Amino acid sequence: MTRRALVPLLAAAALSACCNVPRRDLIVVLPGADGHVGGITVEAAGVKLVLDKPYAGAKPGGGGMAPVDVGEDEVNEVFGDTLGARPVPPKSYTLYFASGGTELAPDSQATMDAMLDDMAARKAAEAVITGHTDTVGSGADNDRLSLARAKAVAATLRETFASKGVMADAIATAGRGERELLVSTPDQTAEPRNRRVDITVR
Repeated sequence: MTRRALVPLLAAAALSACCNVPRRDLIVVLPGADGHVGGITVEAAGVKLVLDKPYAGAKPGGGGMAPVDVGEDEVNEVFGDTLGARPVPPKSYTLYFASGGTELAPDSQATMDAMLDDMAARKAAEAVITGHTDTVGSGADNDRLSLARAKAVAATLRETFASKGVMADAIATAGRGERELLVSTPDQTAEPRNRRVDITVR
């Protein structure tokens, strides 16, 4: 029976593995969504081969492991079903807010719309929403405001996807106040880029 292995390497660190595989196996390394490629070591009959380039392939044969050229079209043909079953990779979004409240800055509405479209395309979407503030106001007030911003975005998600039955535990919220400034500023400084909510959709 012919067996084939598809190896997507998404981690920054290279992977090392040893595989004793039948003669007709095929091993292919795929780049991550960002284009990054790690590395894998395969072995057959005592012969090792390092695959560390996009679409690098290997087949055992002739008593060892031989490199093969595998194109993107061939990968899609051979592994199309497997690739289609993979979950959509997580994606991050940042929304910005008017000073002192939970109203979105006008320029962030397009980002909100893109995030909603992204979630709608996922079969079982989850979101982690973290609110932030600038340094204007007290630390305690900013903690409350940052959480209020996160919860305002969560409310929009729940309202938008109510008909899809989005569960409460699929949306997590947190407020970090002024602890994680995107732009470092002195205390009591209004900085629009710090008045934000970061969302990871997965």
